[in-house]
Amino acid sequence: MDKYERLYHLPDISMILDNVNEVLNKVEKGMLRGCHGRYHTMFVVDTVEYLLKSLSYDSKTVELGKIAALLHDIGNIAGRKNHALKSAALAEVFLDNIEDLQPVEKDMIVQAIGDHTDGKNISSPIGAALVLADKVDVSKRRRLHFEHIDDWYSNLLQVENMDITVLGSNISINFTTTQTFDKEMFIGGYRKCFDLITKSAEYLGCTCNFRFNGMKE
Repeated sequence: MDKYERLYHLPDISMILDNVNEVLNKVEKGMLRGCHGRYHTMFVVDTVEYLLKSLSYDSKTVELGKIAALLHDIGNIAGRKNHALKSAALAEVFLDNIEDLQPVEKDMIVQAIGDHTDGKNISSPIGAALVLADKVDVSKRRRLHFEHIDDWYSNLLQVENMDITVLGSNISINFTTTQTFDKEMFIGGYRKCFDLITKSAEYLGCTCNFRFNGMKE
């Protein structure tokens, strides 16, 4: 069993992934925005894996990226504020269970997790892939039954699906939307994430374009 699989099957990690949304909702007093549990985590794992494989990174880098993605939001179990730093600290504890993980690999994973919210200090391919994968997870699939809905978030949920495609050195992100979707509201509210996605793509040596229903922004 590889390093990623060993971590994935740890009971404490499963407990966090399956309960973090309910815990967060109580802490946030019903104002939680979107899934931060198993669905979101596995989406990020799969997307990081796809990005790094598509860009021809070696298998070790791909596995380290998957580990960072698996652990990137676990700190939410202690509250949303500063969750990236909490996730990084908690990740260090779990990574101590992996005896064949080299110190430099552990440091790279922890750094990527701690930086994934703001992407101010992207310093590795796994960090760039993690920021990008985290920020593109926008669709109604992240909807939670107990969420409070305001106008901007209601519009965000009009994204039916998000597809990401790597072709050579270009990353294309397509949002499939409903007829009631307000594109300008979405772009305005999501601009910081768009900038982080573009920055991450550039670190990976790629250009990035955004499409809505197949049409370029």
